[in-house]
Amino acid sequence: MKASHFLILFSAVSVILIASAMFQYSLAPQTPIHITRMDIRFSEANATADIEYSTAFLTHLYVIFFGSRNLDPYFDSFLLDFEEYRILSVHGTTATIELINSSRQEGLYYLHDTHHLGYEVERLTLYFPDGKTMTFNNAVDTPNVFY
Repeated sequence: MKASHFLILFSAVSVILIASAMFQYSLAPQTPIHITRMDIRFSEANATADIEYSTAFLTHLYVIFFGSRNLDPYFDSFLLDFEEYRILSVHGTTATIELINSSRQEGLYYLHDTHHLGYEVERLTLYFPDGKTMTFNNAVDTPNVFY
């Protein structure tokens, strides 16, 4: 092999190593959505969830150029334990989702059973019709509550 071939091979390996270090490349699968805040406002048997999330840089660029429709599968896996929901809007880094029949009526009260969330939520806040709130940090599911 000529010296120029070694130089080309060395340059290619160097570029790959430097790029992987700069972008912190990892072979482990990463979720392109990180849920930073979720506010759930209860209203009788239904609820409205306002979700604030962040995305990886390339995912963010993709959403800017091609829209947020391709984020729907991530919201589906996040809300997998909810039987019925409807995505009302997705704008930038926020989403509004209606959780249909997320609670059930028992006498004068509504009971909300725990629902597992597909990703960890940094800050989960529950807003009840009477004005009270409950806040949970690093939540992986919604708690059992009544209102």
